[in-house]
Amino acid sequence: MRQTTSQEPLVTLESRGKDAREVFAELFLQAAKPFVLHVSLERPVYLTLPEMPFLRALQLLCAATDTRFTVRDGVYLIVPRTPSERSEPTRPSRTVKLVGNQMTLPQVVQAIKAQSGIPVEVVPGIPALRFNLNLPSVELEAALDALCKGTGLRWERTARGYRIAPTEPPHLKAAQAPNPPPPGNVRSPTTQPRSAPARAVPPDKPLMCPKCSYGLQLDWRYCPICGTWVKPLTDRAKWEQR
Repeated sequence: MRQTTSQEPLVTLESRGKDAREVFAELFLQAAKPFVLHVSLERPVYLTLPEMPFLRALQLLCAATDTRFTVRDGVYLIVPRTPSERSEPTRPSRTVKLVGNQMTLPQVVQAIKAQSGIPVEVVPGIPALRFNLNLPSVELEAALDALCKGTGLRWERTARGYRIAPTEPPHLKAAQAPNPPPPGNVRSPTTQPRSAPARAVPPDKPLMCPKCSYGLQLDWRYCPICGTWVKPLTDRAKWEQR
């Protein structure tokens, strides 16, 4: 297995009737990625894939075994296709090249449109994010996954192409204030009540990345500028707001 970038390792697969489970295991072993097989596969596979990008090889193997994959917390899950997915016409494979530093989201979207010919809509109100990208050859939807991961964004399919929108903000349940006692039952205290001890109130300042000082959102896992792992900071900030 040869690797040109950290994002897109190259794998080589050769199978002449091997069990599909063994081929999946060899693929993820070469790519050094965790996976779980959520389907009973006992069928021979015939393929030859020399030095192919990992995601493309995974897509071809899933197509040959009537399966699909999803990614949860960095783990690839191989699951069977649903009947609706089997009947749905597949979109043409589109590979894009996204390489650049400090690219704005409109610049990235324009590059995707120019290379794939598929329109990508951006919902108004998205923060002015910048991306450092090194994706020399990646499938379009994999590129959208890389853009949205840890940035508070999500993508979805539309009738014409794709749409990028912010993730739904968490809904906070407002606490109900206690009812005040009736005016007639109020009695003046005979002694002065003790004052509650003062508590330190955290300063109201934005959450910043410890490496590049970029402002963070509470649902981010990575800093979109420098790629620093910030999930412990955002989790602590959400916990302190409760």
